[in-house]
Amino acid sequence: MKLTYNVLCLDDKIRSLDDTKQYLTAFNNNVGIETKYTNIEVKIGPRDDPDDFWMKIVGEIEQSFANNTFDMILVDLHMGALSGADVIDTIRKGHTIFRPIIFYSAGEPSSKSKAIQQLNDAAEGAEILGKSVFITSREDLYDRAASIFNEMHTEEHKVNNVRGLLMDRVSEFDASVGELVQNKKLLSLVPGDDKPRIARDVIGYLRNDLDSTQRLYDRIRQLRFEDILKFIEENPKDISTYRKGYILKDILRRIEVTKELAGILSEGIDGERPDHKGGTINNLRGLRNEYGHVKADNLEANHTIEKCIHIRKEARRQLKNIDDIHKYLKQIDTHVSSL
Repeated sequence: MKLTYNVLCLDDKIRSLDDTKQYLTAFNNNVGIETKYTNIEVKIGPRDDPDDFWMKIVGEIEQSFANNTFDMILVDLHMGALSGADVIDTIRKGHTIFRPIIFYSAGEPSSKSKAIQQLNDAAEGAEILGKSVFITSREDLYDRAASIFNEMHTEEHKVNNVRGLLMDRVSEFDASVGELVQNKKLLSLVPGDDKPRIARDVIGYLRNDLDSTQRLYDRIRQLRFEDILKFIEENPKDISTYRKGYILKDILRRIEVTKELAGILSEGIDGERPDHKGGTINNLRGLRNEYGHVKADNLEANHTIEKCIHIRKEARRQLKNIDDIHKYLKQIDTHVSSL
């Protein structure tokens, strides 16, 4: 189950795809999936040597594949001196995972029937038909891409795919929380009067788990704010990622400019949120536990597309919140270095 689809676009007039890309972005976002585009404008200049230009485009394609795993590729037929069919053939020979490629054209002269005929002729000549290549007119490009994405959405919504995403993304979220709890720059922003409160909160969290953490509690219950944070840094596995989430929330709440970030984090680790039907849905960690501790067959009754969409959107929101915390810390670095 994915949070992001990566799409490679090759066209000699790449801006002509702007509207299509915008509509596809909205289509995928409706089910909680972000869409990112890598653009290669295949536009040969009047002074370019055709062979050198072809090698340049091949190099850009290879670099794009080195940096991304693509879920879909859009390729125009007529790109000046280059044929989209040759581009597809090069991609297929170098990359054996057959992600869908949509081969499109407006036709020369422009007509839907002419476009389909020219596309079929080019695809047959390059022997690329039947290799996950979908032919369509430029006029129908959005509809064809959306229909393929819709099939992909159906696969994404299956229980085991959702379970995999939850295990992966919540683990990433928990690891990021653990790092931020130990971030000295963030901790230095906590007002002095609030430091004893955070120390008491940490002690309180451990007290709630006293049966399993009695020995650990005895070691730190008399420690001050700085000593407790040093203990967390030196013994990162002794305090669970579950508890570190609450510690980070408390730290963010005590810093005026990060109170909003604390609120978002709180919604990811604690309590329930209302859904659009008037009911409630579990927080991200609760959903992870729900899917992680129940057999797939027993999940089916409560596994809905709405829940899949919520999981994707909430995972993206929580990870963006973590990124925003890091961005704020970088702003502090920039400000300090400019003084």
